Amino acid sequence: MTALAIAAAAEVGPGEVKSVQVRLGPVPEVIGPPEEQGPPGTAAIVVAHTQGGEWFAMGDVCSHGPVLLSEGEFDGCTLECWGHGSRFDLATGVPENLPANRPVATYPVAIEDGQIVIQIGPDGDPDGGE
Repeated sequence: MTALAIAAAAEVGPGEVKSVQVRLGPVPEVIGPPEEQGPPGTAAIVVAHTQGGEWFAMGDVCSHGPVLLSEGEFDGCTLECWGHGSRFDLATGVPENLPANRPVATYPVAIEDGQIVIQIGPDGDPDGGE
């Protein structure tokens, strides 16, 4: 597992999200804005800051089709796919309704020294592929 700083926490207020494209590998790094179908070896990841002050991180691409979840409605602890209507639980990545029926990855997230930091494995998995 690698700690990866996504952005300054001050950039993401309560009720807001921040999404980035991450190059995976032994030393993951943020390489730019998210893409539905990014280059091989990358992943789009969204960080959400709830109105209640909680932080979550998960894969940003709907498991039903190539649509960025960060562009959909953020309500409570869910993100809605604007293209398909499925809502994903930020804590588990599990879709709450069809047509999506597979979860997206979720990542441990913390605020460290004013930065949003997620834990990510070299292959993009939150468990490091273990």
